Amino acid sequence: MLSRLAHASHPRLARAAQSSAARGLYLRTVVTATNSPAASSLDYYNEVLVDHNNVRDLLKRFTDAHRSRDERLMNAIANTIVREAALHSDGEEISIYKALDKYELHEAADKDREEHQAVKQAMSLVDSNSTSSLGTDEFAASVTEACKLFLQHAEDEEKNQFKKLSANLTALERAELARDFLEAREMVPSRPHPSAPQGGGVGQKLMGTMVKPFDAAISSTRDFVELKYHHANPNMS
Repeated sequence: MLSRLAHASHPRLARAAQSSAARGLYLRTVVTATNSPAASSLDYYNEVLVDHNNVRDLLKRFTDAHRSRDERLMNAIANTIVREAALHSDGEEISIYKALDKYELHEAADKDREEHQAVKQAMSLVDSNSTSSLGTDEFAASVTEACKLFLQHAEDEEKNQFKKLSANLTALERAELARDFLEAREMVPSRPHPSAPQGGGVGQKLMGTMVKPFDAAISSTRDFVELKYHHANPNMS
């Protein structure tokens, strides 16, 4: 009604309103398209980076909690670091490291597995302790050391190994590897198991299936914190 009145009495105003409405529709369309999942595609590297950046963020938060002597928060953040590192490491071994081997990047795959072993051992120490068992400062040192090993390894992957791998993959293959990685994260245990197989084969998958319920029971008794970064929907294009 208001639009018809404006058109009848003020033609210029009506034309301006129509132009403004068109611009508004255009802006809404652009925003909707940009935010749509279909506007971007899956890439294994981006999904790996989510985990790397979460550990970077969690370490900063842990350091702040230690500085303020908030032991409850320290323990919750440490639990989250251990969980995310475990899901990430085993998830990579079952998916991405197998891709490294497939494209004959065996040296990179072997190096990554060796570094994962060191990370798992350090994370296992954190996993089996807390501020009450080690004391606030010693526990903080253990968490910091475990994160240091994880992040040194992560930086090497980002700058070296995965650049070599990506050079061998099409966009479709990168997306498929992202799905493999995200699915693997759902399958693997949520705590570190340094003595378990880590070659990405049947033995590792079987061991993961066996210990996952036990890990879930332990995790149900622990506190965790929210993550800053989140993975993409594996069903996106």
